[in-house]
Amino acid sequence: MISLISANWLLFLIALLIGVATAFWAWAVSGRESTSDYFDADDGLLEKAGDAVVPAPEPAPAPAPEPVAPTPAPTPASAPAPTPAPKTVAAPAAAAAAAIPAAKAEPKPRARKRPVVAETAPPPPPGKPKIAPAKGDPDNLRLIKGVGPKLNTLLNKLGVTRFDQIAEWKEAEIQEVDQYLESFSGRITRDSWIDQAKYLAKDDIAGFEKKYGKL
Repeated sequence: MISLISANWLLFLIALLIGVATAFWAWAVSGRESTSDYFDADDGLLEKAGDAVVPAPEPAPAPAPEPVAPTPAPTPASAPAPTPAPKTVAAPAAAAAAAIPAAKAEPKPRARKRPVVAETAPPPPPGKPKIAPAKGDPDNLRLIKGVGPKLNTLLNKLGVTRFDQIAEWKEAEIQEVDQYLESFSGRITRDSWIDQAKYLAKDDIAGFEKKYGKL
């Protein structure tokens, strides 16, 4: 028997489970039937249980709130009328002072400018310069650059009429003649009269024009 069970233990286990399930099912069915018989309508237990339960009374509905009338908005108080400012009466003295126009400020005296006095050359001394007199016919001194018609006339009055006369001047003669030239003072040295006169006295026109330009 034991050897038979050990050989077919799986089948035996399945049969055991089926038997247990069948017994449980039978027990469950029998218990359900006994329960339904116990609570049958004929025994009156349900009616007694229903009579014992008293339903609670329903609460009365709350009364509806009464409508509240809207509160009227307060009317704005009317602003008081502005009080006019009292008119100020100007004092007679103040009115008179206001009527008198303000005195104009006196202009500051302008500083007087000193008159510009043109510097003029001192008048030439009387007579003629102490130089060697000219020898021969007069030359056209206007060929010297810087000598115009007026200066040419002035030189002729002083006794200066030739190129060789000017070419021989030294420092002493230059200062002597310069003081007679009035507004042309200083022109002898500034315009190189002596050097120009040397070219013209030799009639070296080419050398003159090369250094001082066309005649």
